Amino acid sequence: MIAMDYLKFFNLTDDPFRLTPDPLYYYPSQEHNEILTSLNYAIEQKEGFSLVVGEPGTGKTTILRILIDNWKDKAEIALIMTPRLSPEEFLQAVLEDINVKLPSVNKNEMIKAFRDILIRHSETGRRIIIIVDEAQNVPDETLEELRLLSNLETEKEKLLQIILMGQSELRKKLQADHLKQLNQRITIKATLKPLTKSETSDYINFRLIKAGRGSVNFDDDAKKAIYSMSKGIPRLINIIASRALMAAFISGNGVIKKNHVQYAIDHLADTTPSRGYLKFAGYGVLGIILIVAIVFGAFKYVNHLRSAVSQANAPRTSAQAIYAGKDQNTGTGSVSRTVQDGQQKILTVSVEIANLRKGPSIETEKIAWANRGSVFRVIDEKKDDIGRRWYKIRNVDGNECWISERVVVIGSITGKR
Repeated sequence: MIAMDYLKFFNLTDDPFRLTPDPLYYYPSQEHNEILTSLNYAIEQKEGFSLVVGEPGTGKTTILRILIDNWKDKAEIALIMTPRLSPEEFLQAVLEDINVKLPSVNKNEMIKAFRDILIRHSETGRRIIIIVDEAQNVPDETLEELRLLSNLETEKEKLLQIILMGQSELRKKLQADHLKQLNQRITIKATLKPLTKSETSDYINFRLIKAGRGSVNFDDDAKKAIYSMSKGIPRLINIIASRALMAAFISGNGVIKKNHVQYAIDHLADTTPSRGYLKFAGYGVLGIILIVAIVFGAFKYVNHLRSAVSQANAPRTSAQAIYAGKDQNTGTGSVSRTVQDGQQKILTVSVEIANLRKGPSIETEKIAWANRGSVFRVIDEKKDDIGRRWYKIRNVDGNECWISERVVVIGSITGKR
């Protein structure tokens, strides 16, 4: 109710500063546009390796999402979000993500299968792209394996495009002597920098317009204070601006002023007003990120959990069939093992972006994505041919889909029977 009143008060149709990466809210700063253009060019020209680094919250995931949307109909894309894998595990994850059925987990057989599909797709003009997020966490031996995979080429062109995305320490890691050969193969190296002061002001206006604009107005001093606190990092801009909007809503003001931003900073930082936001700025952006991660992680989890509990307790609906150990559509007892003694399984996505598939197998079609921290109620579970467990869920659109055990954390809630 508060959220609805909040939007109604400002005549907004959507939350302008939500944290979930959404291509609709992509702000095309010069820096972001240049990097996106460079990545599209590298894939189009089959240039091999590309590298994008940036501090947390600068917009890497948003760029990643737009890039995937641009190429999902023209390429097979392996999105590796859990990079702490051995070379064999990494190769297996790539093949599974591009729907290659593995005859065995023998490394030579996997490389042969990979080369065959690279050549087949090259003949039809379809790209194969490997995107590795949080690549600073990839073991050195797996990075070397990536370099060797990039050797799979014809006399005319590279057969594989690889994009490494990560934090600033990734660039330093790649400068090590034992990774010199890989570093030399990276043709595009880009750093995603925070927004400038003027871009921060434009960014705030841009998101308000996307959300319906309404009667919201941040005055110049408020924008300057947001920039001073956020250092131009979009995620922090969103957090501070959102809390400043709430402060203005509580006080009944339609114009967001510096004192509303001050209120937001003080409450996010757990400081007293007398300390002032300029002193708080000295704590550094890292400190803000840590505080924000705790506050918003908990807030998001509780809201999702409440939603799951509400669904689990809903009377005379599909939940009743679940607690009876039956699937409404089939009348079978396939769900019974997910519920014992009133305990309803829920899962939380543990990677930045997880694939949601049409069936309980890596070979089935990808039909949606889910962000890190998303919580779903488990309505069924099955094992595939290689013994991996898959969980059936309903996504935010109400569609049934399956998610792998590799990208989730399982918990439970107590439901009424």
